[in-house]
Formats: sequence, C-alpha cells, structure tokens
Amino acid sequence: MDYLDYSRDLLRADESFGFDIERFLEESQEREQQRLEEELERIDQQLEEREEIRDDVVVELESKLDWYVDRLKELYQRKFFNDKEKKEHLKAKIEEFYSELRQERRRAWRDKQELEKERRKLLRELNELDDQNLQDLLG
Repeated sequence: MDYLDYSRDLLRADESFGFDIERFLEESQEREQQRLEEELERIDQQLEEREEIRDDVVVELESKLDWYVDRLKELYQRKFFNDKEKKEHLKAKIEEFYSELRQERRRAWRDKQELEKERRKLLRELNELDDQNLQDLLG
C-alpha cells in the first residue's frame, strides 16, 4: 500500500502561496535565541545590581555595629561608670545588628540562588536551540 507524502504536498502548497516554512522556522528560532540571550543579560545585570545593593547594606550595618561596639568598649574602659542599663542597651543593639547582618546575608544568598537557577534554565534552553540548529545542519 502506498502512502501519500503530505509533507511534500504541503511544501508545494506553501511555495505556491509564497510562504517559506524553512525561513519562517529559522527566523522564529533566531527570535527565540535573541529573547533568551536578552533574558540572560537581564539576569546578569540583576545579579550585579543586587550584589552592589547587598554590599551597601552590609557596609551600613557593619558601620552601625562598629559604632555600638565602640560605645560599649568606652563604657567598659570607664572603671567607675556602672550604668548597667546603658551597657545592656548597647549589647542588645549589637546583637540586633549581628542578627540583621545574618538575615541580610541569607536573603542575598537565596536571591542569588533563585537568579542562578533561572540563569541555568535559560542556558539549557539556549543549548537546546544550539543542539537543534546543529542537528538541522547535519540532517
């Protein structure tokens, strides 16, 4: 039994209407690759921006922490100064800033991991497109 080759008939029909399927597919693939590359660029920019923001936040927190540590050291160096309330307040503030630093580092790490995960996904998609292009050239 002979089977009709519909793909050949479709190509002829498309050619008669002036529609080039191969060119359409190539352009579509190029647009997809461009979109993925732009997305990768956006993620790379976000990674850089977020690193800068995190650095600024950490520097600010460390600066405040240093100020409170210095005040506490001053209190301990004054042998006759026994303001327990002030010492406890300074210790509490110091612990608060250490806690904020830890939280900020965790937030930044999680954020970076999410962006890296998205980046890896885009790279996989780009590799799949490249593999598909290579197979098309070889096939």
